[in-house]
Amino acid sequence: MSDRTEKPTPQKLREARNEGRVPRSIEVNSAVLMLVSVFLLQGPGRTMVTNLKWIMTDTIASLPTVELNIAYLQRLALDTILAVTPSMLIMALGIMISGITVTVAQTGFMWASKNIGFKFDRVNPINGFKRIFSSRGVIELLRALIKLLVVSYVTYSFFKVRAFEVENLLLTDLTTAVGNFVAIAVDLTMRIGTAYGVLAAADYAYQRWDFMKNLRMTKQEIKEEYKRSEGDPIYKGRIRQMQRQMARNRMMSNVPKATVVVTNPTHLAVAIEYQSGMSAPRVVAKGANKVAEKIKEIAAANNVPVIENKPLARSLYKTVEIDQEIAPEFYLAVAELLTYVYRIQGRVPRPAAA
Repeated sequence: MSDRTEKPTPQKLREARNEGRVPRSIEVNSAVLMLVSVFLLQGPGRTMVTNLKWIMTDTIASLPTVELNIAYLQRLALDTILAVTPSMLIMALGIMISGITVTVAQTGFMWASKNIGFKFDRVNPINGFKRIFSSRGVIELLRALIKLLVVSYVTYSFFKVRAFEVENLLLTDLTTAVGNFVAIAVDLTMRIGTAYGVLAAADYAYQRWDFMKNLRMTKQEIKEEYKRSEGDPIYKGRIRQMQRQMARNRMMSNVPKATVVVTNPTHLAVAIEYQSGMSAPRVVAKGANKVAEKIKEIAAANNVPVIENKPLARSLYKTVEIDQEIAPEFYLAVAELLTYVYRIQGRVPRPAAA
């Protein structure tokens, strides 16, 4: 791992995400759900506790005067269900939405299809023992011990100060005792949840650091990834060379149908085609040095006139691309050139091919 000094590339992070590997802390979910549960207990939960409290009070008070039969027990069960179900549904929905929100906030909307299906490594006992006794297993054990110590300390500190309130629960009536017990439980849970939230934030920071550390890459891996994503420079160079060669061959195949080749005379050559019906002459081939020599060679073999005109050759070479018509400023110069060609050949412009 010592040579893995480079940060993971975006491609590496995408691959990890596709495999379901993202920085995530279970402790964040636990802390948020604990705090949300406390708030819900003070809303719909308080209503549920109040209803239960009155049902219990009425039941105990009426026991000496009622007949304990199936009908009474069924009515009592129905009353209890009707009293607690709405509040329980609201609390369950709130907890579920909170859990989904926290998970999405950490991981985003993620579908790791590669994780679907059975994998023997997950149930292999040998791999399980390796994980337990690995350095990561030791870190997980330390994290669990820290959580236990923090929660134990918060709980101990709480009851050290408020132990008398717990003792007084036995000395009060049932209605008051239930209310006081709920208040104590909510306060304790809030304290534990707050402490757990601090641990969760630290755990998420650690999980993100550990995730990025495990995805670090070597310089060679980055080079290989670049080759895969952008293409090997050697192969790309060969492809470009082949493309240029193919374009040159297509260009050379157009030289025999040129009307004239104008040169400067040794370094540049531009082949021009003009037939009756064309809106303007067009350049069908051009080149410099060896390519220019090849153009002149093909032109000579196909009886295409090769005429020297340095200014015109340079201008056409620089400004007109292959298969493009010449610009209007060259009409006069090219017309004079074509007139000269037709005069020495003793002919007129041939009609355009059908």
